[in-house]
Amino acid sequence: MPSRRARTEALAALALVAACKGSAPSQNPAPQGPSTQPVAPQPAQPAAPPGRGARIVVDVSESIRGFTSASSVALQTLHAQVIEASLSSLQLNNPFQRCALDTDLHCEAPLTVQQLRAPATYRGSNAALHLALRRPPRAPRPDMQAPDPLDPWAVTVVVTDGFQSTASPFEPNAASDVACTAGADPSCLAALLRARVDEGYGVWVGRLFMTFNGRYFAERRLDPAMWARTLSHVEALNREPFWNGVTFAASRPVFTSDTGPFDWRGARPLMVFVLSRDIPRARQLVAEMQRRLSVERITVRGAPEDVAFSEWAPFEGLSASVVNAVRNENGGTADTLYVDRAQPGAQGLVIPARCDVRAKARIRLEGSVALGSLAPPPFARVDLAWRLLSRPANELLVPREPLPRAGGFTALTGIDCTVLPQGRFQYDLGLSARWTVDAAALAREWFSTESGDTSYETPEKVFGLADLARAVVTAGVAREGLLARVSLVVQRQ
Repeated sequence: MPSRRARTEALAALALVAACKGSAPSQNPAPQGPSTQPVAPQPAQPAAPPGRGARIVVDVSESIRGFTSASSVALQTLHAQVIEASLSSLQLNNPFQRCALDTDLHCEAPLTVQQLRAPATYRGSNAALHLALRRPPRAPRPDMQAPDPLDPWAVTVVVTDGFQSTASPFEPNAASDVACTAGADPSCLAALLRARVDEGYGVWVGRLFMTFNGRYFAERRLDPAMWARTLSHVEALNREPFWNGVTFAASRPVFTSDTGPFDWRGARPLMVFVLSRDIPRARQLVAEMQRRLSVERITVRGAPEDVAFSEWAPFEGLSASVVNAVRNENGGTADTLYVDRAQPGAQGLVIPARCDVRAKARIRLEGSVALGSLAPPPFARVDLAWRLLSRPANELLVPREPLPRAGGFTALTGIDCTVLPQGRFQYDLGLSARWTVDAAALAREWFSTESGDTSYETPEKVFGLADLARAVVTAGVAREGLLARVSLVVQRQ
């Protein structure tokens, strides 16, 4: 389009002597705590049935034309030999649909792959990206319901050069019906992608630095001072070592147009968004596209730094298990606490124990934490801790030893039977994980550093990308849940 630019307590050894000796606990078994759940975002609504095949949405607005030329086959190669060949290799292309996107979504007369290299294909005044992402409102009757643009498909790929630049400030938490009133700007896209993440979609984004020689649209009226800033930035770009081998130039600005067009030569980013509820296969697709890009070398320098992909949601979770529990010491008051063999239960490890009124001892838990097949990104901070989910009273405290992000661990809990009346008591412990965004690490990611602060000064960046990424990444990262659960069942004799 003209540039759319737009996871308590801490862990420690129990000092049982210091355990609280308050009022006598109830002899009724403790109520069951929450069942162990994977640490993953919970869909905002029931998950849709899995889709089939792939839909490719191609931005055909005029701002894409500068990526084409009479002699270049880069865009045709990107679609045919990278995107579609990757879909085919993973058997994700049946059915297959390619749609053109300008002010509307055109799927009824699909573009041929040959048309994707032709400058004349790209003449739309705008690209309404929200039409490719937004769930239609519920109709009064099923026969009147408009189809969802994503749900029927196993994977959707959107190729664009950015987002609309509007006068509205970025609103990271606005609902789509509010955020999209001004157009498909970063606020609108953030709201739509956040909603899809809540529904269980994974989101991946890629940036390809491609050769560009054509008209760039700032989507705002320019003045001489703004133009001077653009020219100054061009001079700095041409001295920047990262861009060795690429020459930038800006010329022929139009100060009387609300779209702020000017000629731009050098390189610009082309964005590839992938959305899917089949997370493993979508990850395979992204990896295959990256592999093929390294072979085709269609970017401005054919260099690895011209290509970047990131997962914005859902990220791979952690898993944990507690596999054993033993009495940690012998002698004295510990000898009359008997810890029987732990057994797996419906909600985690069950540790049977017996004691008399003299018993007081620590119990050592042994287990491990494992990363998933894909390590969490640097900007996803994971905090692990034990939580006491249920207890009859205060004679058992929570472990406080530090837990590793990956690997084996031991944790000390225990029981003070001197304060227990006769009876059966159950204590439920949960190993919880809390995910939060590390803002400093996020700011170092390419989609933050390559985000433009204005829509006119830095055409080699994507206006509003950092705001969009932060909102979507936070929706994908922020979560909390239990990785493992342990139930200590004590029979005080």
